[in-house]
Amino acid sequence: MSLFAPRRAAIAVVALFAVVAAACTDPPTAGGGGEQVVVEDGQVNLPECPLQALEDAEGPTEITLWYGGIGGPVKDTLESMVAGFNASQDKVVLTASDQGQSFAEVYRKFESAAAADTSQLPDLIMLENTQLQVIADSGLMLPAQSCMEADGYDLTDIEPAVRSAFSVNDVLYPGYMNVSSQILFYNKAHWVRAGLDPNDPPGTLQEVYEAAKALKAAGIPKPISFKVSSTVFENWLSGEGVDVVNNGNGRDGRATKATFNTPEAVDILQFLRKMDDEGLLNVFANTEGSVDHYIALAAQESSMLIETSTASSAIAAALGGGLTPEDVGANVDVSGIDPNGLLPASGPFPGIESSGQVHPGGSGFFIVNTSEPAQQAASWKFLQYMLQPENAKTWHIQGGYLPIVKSVVDEPDVQAFWQDSLAGILVKPAVDQLQDADPDEPGPLIGPYTDFSDNLESAMEAVLFDNADIESSLADAQTKVTESLQRYGAD
Repeated sequence: MSLFAPRRAAIAVVALFAVVAAACTDPPTAGGGGEQVVVEDGQVNLPECPLQALEDAEGPTEITLWYGGIGGPVKDTLESMVAGFNASQDKVVLTASDQGQSFAEVYRKFESAAAADTSQLPDLIMLENTQLQVIADSGLMLPAQSCMEADGYDLTDIEPAVRSAFSVNDVLYPGYMNVSSQILFYNKAHWVRAGLDPNDPPGTLQEVYEAAKALKAAGIPKPISFKVSSTVFENWLSGEGVDVVNNGNGRDGRATKATFNTPEAVDILQFLRKMDDEGLLNVFANTEGSVDHYIALAAQESSMLIETSTASSAIAAALGGGLTPEDVGANVDVSGIDPNGLLPASGPFPGIESSGQVHPGGSGFFIVNTSEPAQQAASWKFLQYMLQPENAKTWHIQGGYLPIVKSVVDEPDVQAFWQDSLAGILVKPAVDQLQDADPDEPGPLIGPYTDFSDNLESAMEAVLFDNADIESSLADAQTKVTESLQRYGAD
């Protein structure tokens, strides 16, 4: 069995994981584009999608896509997708433009262009789902649902939990969703060293704690690599039905008050502090671009990590070495495992009471409505291309995102990917979580999401780094987020 040495893996992981980290955006600059979504007496009226304008256009219509915060296999797959689209038809020529190292950087450029001259805006833009409320409020986006309905695309072909998570007022805004979710990555070799079942990852926080104690006793310095993350924290709460903002987590009406200071939140921080005090937690601040939490696994300082499922392909490349699917599959022969090696594996998101209780995260492709009608229609044509099962399959297998088109999961080569590829084996728990996700629990809609994330993470860091009082840290963070929500609503 070929395994990376710790030093070699640590070096490799720096380059590969630099493209996984992403950040959130600032609150919006007030703006306005074309026709808006209008909600009257509970009825949603969609703006028109000008499909005919593309048919009437003379010569190919040129459009531009802005993206950022991706690299490696994901960027390569996107560029290949754009080239394939351009070659597949003669009505549209799409140019994809990398605008930065993070989603936040892309949106800052978008905001700046919108404030200065909307003619400088792209026709398509890829943005995080955490910006969904901002996107809907900006008035600068044409909901893709308008084009789907105008073109006869069946929205029920998309996974229901995905449609729910990326909708505002039951209107789907992006035309394609790059979906991920939080899962557990762990090192099976360390499980063998600690006398644990390497095919039975912990499914709850208590089970994480028990595994960590065994791993610590087996010589792992700090068994849990933990990046302070509002996303992980929020998923822990939502798994227990706890909303982080009012008005149905912002889904039944604009969120005006933070609500995350709950007994469940206190329990989570007490649990994290306990693990930290016992030397089980390897804590890292959520610094943009940092990959230290991955390096901890590569250097074998830690054995577990909760992270986005899109890291699966990078983990497979950085930690897998010459491993074969037989080395890491569910029926791996533990007698052949080097207990001092690296054997990456994954499992469902470990929740408070049960595993796999997460909602879809990620990003989406949005149509900018300040473009000419033909360009808006051309943008939809590319998104329609991505939604074709063959291309959605490629976006999953090569790009690492979860399959959002229902029929993709039944494709023979997708089934083979989950069994015969290390990256596919690692991402499979996230696929299962998406299949089981509850459309009625789509996660929060928060306009000033950056303020929510920053304040919640500051509270977590104060508790874990500075031994701050848990109750007062949460209360202070909740007050600041509420103030931010009220400022946002007043704009």
